[in-house]
Amino acid sequence: MPLFRLPDGRDLEYEISGPSTGPAVVFHHGMPGSAVPMPTVLDSITERGFRVVTYSRAGYGGSGPAPGRSVADAAADCVSLLAHLGIARYLTVGWSTGGPHALAQAALAPDSVTGVLSVASFAPFDAPGLDFVEGMGAQNVAQFGIAGQGEAAVRGLVAQMAAAVRDNSPADVVAGLASLFSPVDAEVLEGRFGVENAANMDYALATGDEGWVEDLVALTSPWGVDVTAIKAQVELWHGAEDRMVPLSHGQWLAEHLPAVAPHLEAEHGHVSIAIGSLGDKLDALTKEK
Repeated sequence: MPLFRLPDGRDLEYEISGPSTGPAVVFHHGMPGSAVPMPTVLDSITERGFRVVTYSRAGYGGSGPAPGRSVADAAADCVSLLAHLGIARYLTVGWSTGGPHALAQAALAPDSVTGVLSVASFAPFDAPGLDFVEGMGAQNVAQFGIAGQGEAAVRGLVAQMAAAVRDNSPADVVAGLASLFSPVDAEVLEGRFGVENAANMDYALATGDEGWVEDLVALTSPWGVDVTAIKAQVELWHGAEDRMVPLSHGQWLAEHLPAVAPHLEAEHGHVSIAIGSLGDKLDALTKEK
């Protein structure tokens, strides 16, 4: 995949899928994740004529590390990438950990981001009135409970979780992280998406766990932007059966984003709400006002 040299000398890895001249969509991946395109996630977007820019956040895949990066720092990398590609106007899509980054990009580039699709996104770690871990599966309670205990503790916990996904089959991933998958999500992971997701994560972690460590620190630290002040329209989707990012996160964002259309789905989980349907969810952002 191509590499873009950022102003500070780091490389940022990216890929472009879909028609070369279509309107642009930037896709922000989860944790762990990478620029490797997943057709079950992106085909419903590219089939609508969009070109989709995926990228690997710092420390994942071929992207150089950026220890101590914030959510805003990673989003700024993506702003620089889009300027390098000559794309002046675009939509952002963020799934899971990608959600905060999609919102942050809208905050940093208000004249470029024409709308945001937020799917199963985290709310800020310090969000007033939100119990960040309530309703999460045990593994995520442990993962986010490590915040503030020092770098060694974070790296040790991430190493354990990475071992549960690296070079493992979808069935092994579900078994190793069982607390995070509701039945509806486990069923989706048993299909084509599970294979694509395993390849995406394996690539992300091929050179080590640095990207995951950096993501975890960024999520549990100040994001560096006030996402509740963004101007762009946000289509927000969240499932009640989500054990990775509980529905309360989506509810908090729905109550605090200034221009948001919330869709809180009773029967969906963290994975099922996104697979094969992102194009449909983008429709509301592309209709002529």
